[in-house]
Amino acid sequence: MRGLQSLKEDHREIGAVARVAVNLHGNAGEIGRGDALLAPGRWLAADVVDVRLRGDAAPDLPRELTLHAGTAAVPVHVRPLGEDTARLSLRRPLPLRVGDAALLRDPGRHRVPAGATVLDVRPEPFARRGAAAARARVLAAMTGRPDGAGEVRRRGLIRRSDLLAMGVPVPFEPVAGDWLADPALWKDLRGRLAAAVEEHAAANPTDPGLPADAARRALDLPDRVLVDALAEGLRRRDGRIYGRTTAPELPPPVREAVDAVRRDLAAAPFQAPDANRLAELGLTPKLLAVAAATGALLKVADGVVLLPGDDARAAGLLAGLGGPFTLSEARRALGTTRRVAVPLLEYLDDRGYTVRVDDLRRRCTGRKP
Repeated sequence: MRGLQSLKEDHREIGAVARVAVNLHGNAGEIGRGDALLAPGRWLAADVVDVRLRGDAAPDLPRELTLHAGTAAVPVHVRPLGEDTARLSLRRPLPLRVGDAALLRDPGRHRVPAGATVLDVRPEPFARRGAAAARARVLAAMTGRPDGAGEVRRRGLIRRSDLLAMGVPVPFEPVAGDWLADPALWKDLRGRLAAAVEEHAAANPTDPGLPADAARRALDLPDRVLVDALAEGLRRRDGRIYGRTTAPELPPPVREAVDAVRRDLAAAPFQAPDANRLAELGLTPKLLAVAAATGALLKVADGVVLLPGDDARAAGLLAGLGGPFTLSEARRALGTTRRVAVPLLEYLDDRGYTVRVDDLRRRCTGRKP
């Protein structure tokens, strides 16, 4: 906007009511009568609004009228919600704010049956039976004066920027990001999140952490940032939320299966159970990972488990070979098979117990467990 003039005089700003000439940069050919010039991101375009009426009773109004707001004239459909409240569906959206005044004109009869004060520029749609009657009761208590605390209370959660764009003052600081929350709802959501975390842990003892996205869906929240704020005070790790139970637990049947594996390994430490034995015991890869997380087993590789501490024990036996050793020499020293020896040696490399000398041999580093 290059400049403003009123009565042929230049101005930096002009308030209502005035006839104004606006010098615009670029192509202004698409601007027509009734259009509004808006600051980006500062207004909401409303095509459905709830209003309070002055004049004829809402049930007596024609269902099709013309709304006059500022210089705009837009056809609207009128749905009465009470004696003096109604919902207007606009043929095209207008930048309206709470408290704006307008007129409803009957073009057929050339009369103005009612004036209107905007109560809500973002009303919820009527999605269930009885919603219109419930909405009428809410509107009966609204004055049309912008009330930040009341607006947040009615909506529960709303972005600060949206509240400002509605023409409503912000009553307090956001709880997370740009989100404002009704204090009573926020307290309730905290309790519901804590309960959801505990319910998940009880139902999933092998995986007790509730994923943050699952928490968002459970609480029907519009933004993940709200979950993060609600989880303050709870333990969080790797995108999961934990309550009293912070580590996986083995259910009794799984514990019995793991104990059977431990007995097998106690008799033959480096004869890791094969896929058939694990399937016989019902130990899936996920359950083996849980058993390793609880410290009941040592996971060397997918499908290869030993007893905790047997990595250090293997390193000690290999050190007894007195120098560099091949895979075959390691396999014989440990009394195991190639299926176990290959991933075990790679595991020992990763943990710093052994190191490669060349393509065929390794040596022990002397690292202590």
